[in-house]
Amino acid sequence: MVIRVLLLFAIFIFLGCGVVQAAENSMAITVPVFTRHFPHSNPDLNEHNRGFGLEYTLQKDVAVTTGFFNNSLRKDTFYIGVQYTPYRILGLHSGVVVGLDLSGGYNSVNPFKPIIGALHFTTGNESLIGFNIDILPGGRYTNGDGVYGAVAISMKYSFR
Repeated sequence: MVIRVLLLFAIFIFLGCGVVQAAENSMAITVPVFTRHFPHSNPDLNEHNRGFGLEYTLQKDVAVTTGFFNNSLRKDTFYIGVQYTPYRILGLHSGVVVGLDLSGGYNSVNPFKPIIGALHFTTGNESLIGFNIDILPGGRYTNGDGVYGAVAISMKYSFR
């Protein structure tokens, strides 16, 4: 597990250093700064999801992402995913992010394990400092277990 995560970080470092980087591509570091669960907050849920992520833009509206964070269940989560943001809403690049939970941090509440996803809104990488907003779906499934949704905001610093 740790070897897979280190390999992913090494790939991102090579991309960011220009070994495979094209001129229009960019890389960003993301840091979670705010999480709020809905329909209401629950004191058992972690709303301070500390972590670190990397994004690498492959082409317009498509980026790959990887990173780790301490999730709402207070479990470390390592992920890799793809962001697709073909729409513009209020100046934000908008779309979805879909990925894999490599560490099983959400296995106890995710009926689609290991797949994870969210609506994704971002400032893009046009400016050096920006943010991401992810809206994770909640719901109730056939076994009666409720799953909280969440809004998560991450700050990001882009390298060009």
